[in-house]
Amino acid sequence: MSFLDRLPTLAEVRATQGAPKKGLPPVLEKKARQKSKEAEDEAFRADIWKRDEGKSRATGKPLVKSGTTDWAKLGEVDHAIPRSAAPERIYDRSNGILLSKEENRLRKVRCVEQPEHAVFNYEGPDDRSLPQKFVWRDHKTGKVLKTRIG
Repeated sequence: MSFLDRLPTLAEVRATQGAPKKGLPPVLEKKARQKSKEAEDEAFRADIWKRDEGKSRATGKPLVKSGTTDWAKLGEVDHAIPRSAAPERIYDRSNGILLSKEENRLRKVRCVEQPEHAVFNYEGPDDRSLPQKFVWRDHKTGKVLKTRIG
C-alpha cells in the first residue's frame, strides 16, 4: 500500500467537515464591525471619565458629557499621543486624559511669536493616569502664565 492510498478521499474529508460555512453578507459584517468599534470607543471613554472622576485633569473642575455649549464645562477624552500618530494606542487607557473641550482645542493653538509652543499643553509620564504637568501660555508671546500638577 502506497502513501497516497492512505490519504482520505475528498468525499471523506467533506463528510467530516460538515456543511461549508459562509460568513455574513458584507453589509452585515461591516455593521457588526462598526457596532464593535462603537462599543470599544464607549468603554474607553467611560473608563477615562471614571478614572479622572469626571473632572478636568488640568484644572480639577467638574465636567459634563453633554447638555451645555460652554466649552469650559464640556468634557472630552484627549489622546495624549494622537490617534493618527499611534493608531495602535486608540484604546490604550494610559494614553487618555479627561480635559475640557476648551483645553483640548487650545492644545492645537500655537503661540504667535513662539510657534514651537501651544497655548495649553501637558507633559509627564507616558501613563496619563499618573500626575502630569499642565502649562498655559500667553497666546502671543508664549510666556508661561500658569502651571499645575494634576
